[in-house]
Amino acid sequence: MTKLECHVNSCANNSANFCCLPNIQVSGAMAFNSEQTCCSSYVSQQAGAFSNAAVGSIPNESMPVDCTAINCSYNAGGSCAASSICISGSGASEKGETSCLTFHQS
Repeated sequence: MTKLECHVNSCANNSANFCCLPNIQVSGAMAFNSEQTCCSSYVSQQAGAFSNAAVGSIPNESMPVDCTAINCSYNAGGSCAASSICISGSGASEKGETSCLTFHQS
């Protein structure tokens, strides 16, 4: 499992820089840098998103990370093989404003 640090404080699944989901999805099939990736599991705290989010759940420090960024050296058949990753996007209002800072072009 991958240790996940999340700096997307506007995500309803974020609690103390950890994610309350059991796993996340990082997207960016044609990405060549971290800005071209995103956390597809992002759920905005705005517009009633609380009803669909894991608010109140226990934050997970480590979890499976599915990843479509095939150009990332940590991508191992659709899963992230990095020991730890950081998702950024403080102030994001949609998933496209998030990114995986750990992305490393293979």
